[in-house]
Amino acid sequence: MLDGFRKYYIFARTAFRDHTSHRMKLSIRVVLCLFFMFVFVEFWRLIGREEIVTLPYAIIDICWYASLTQMFLFMSPRMFMTIENDVRSGDIAYALIRPMPYIWMRLSEAIGAMTGNTVIYYTVGIAALYLYIGGLPTSGLSGLLSAMFFLYLASITHIFYQLMCGVTALWLQDGESIYRIYQKTLIVLGGLYMPITLYPDWVQTLAYATPVSSMMFAPAQFVLGASSPLSFMTVTLITTFWLGLSGLATLLLFRICTRRLEINGG
Repeated sequence: MLDGFRKYYIFARTAFRDHTSHRMKLSIRVVLCLFFMFVFVEFWRLIGREEIVTLPYAIIDICWYASLTQMFLFMSPRMFMTIENDVRSGDIAYALIRPMPYIWMRLSEAIGAMTGNTVIYYTVGIAALYLYIGGLPTSGLSGLLSAMFFLYLASITHIFYQLMCGVTALWLQDGESIYRIYQKTLIVLGGLYMPITLYPDWVQTLAYATPVSSMMFAPAQFVLGASSPLSFMTVTLITTFWLGLSGLATLLLFRICTRRLEINGG
């Protein structure tokens, strides 16, 4: 068992080093992420300055919220594309017969690459946001650290859904289309642009019933100060539940798709 974990660690460490070695690519993505975050900051500042709507949160808190949810989208590697490329190139045939389970190998690589991204975005990104916004959220450093911690765990859940989208290429020969549907659901019901507590009641109910609300809204809402609707324990339970369920769903879908691949002589 320890040897198995050691193999996964080696894959993750290799992916971490390989991902962080592409400095130009990382720099471009960080700049692009900062651009989008600053756009959202100015968007919410305009709403607050013009008093377009009455908000239950401080503008500085919503600026932090929208920036962190945007950062979430940049932290994870596009693992669904890696799996789809394996299927299209035929490399999946060699990967499936290796002694290490293919899905765990890709998961280890994704976590390693994501951790590399996280280190960069949490140092450069948070520092840039602090200077640009002009201070910490009203929840203070504890609220920001809680949001950062759960965003990292939520990114692992996000990886599981990317793996599921990629695995469908074994069956449909196209995982990207499935990912686009998932991505749009994540953006809307996950609360990318605004806290889902600002949505109509029926949309809030729908969002809470899906895993995507636990991936962006639940972690980022810690920076909303005393008005944050979910407690630390509640977010812990929600995150753990969806993380575990997503992992099981990934394994189940992988087995179904590989079985179909073998039956059809893929």
